[in-house]
Amino acid sequence: MRQGQLNIINRLIITFFFLMTLWLLFTSSLDPFSLLLGGVFSLAISVATHDLFIEREEKIHKGIMPRFEFFLLYVFVVLWEIYLASFNVVYQVVTMRINPGIVKIRTRLKSKFARALLANSITLTPGTVTIDLQDDYLYVHWLVVKTTVTHRAAKMIKGNYEAQLRRIFY
Repeated sequence: MRQGQLNIINRLIITFFFLMTLWLLFTSSLDPFSLLLGGVFSLAISVATHDLFIEREEKIHKGIMPRFEFFLLYVFVVLWEIYLASFNVVYQVVTMRINPGIVKIRTRLKSKFARALLANSITLTPGTVTIDLQDDYLYVHWLVVKTTVTHRAAKMIKGNYEAQLRRIFY
């Protein structure tokens, strides 16, 4: 099999499992008919949209799902960061110690998918919203701008996210 065919099959499988996982989460049912229906719809949608979910340029490293165990760890890291940041934002708002601003930070992630995950993780974290993603740069609205030095601001905003995403995709 050629490399191009393997990439298409990998994208189909990843899209199918992603859609099937969403089906299971939304239906909360392990009924055989529900599983069959979810499998049929997930397969049909993944055949029709696998190029939209994972672009052709994206490389899938080390098998079907790249570093899946690190992806699960990443989910827990994001949830923990959201939990901690929520208390920090409440404190900042109650004490009126806010200094909002837009910061331009650079990411070293090469994959478009990894950059999108980073941008969404930053947005999910209370106190930060990713406004734009252009090539290697993210424009982030930060509730409490603590520094205007770009690399320090990037380190504070990205936290552990970028390092974790690097472990997943590279």
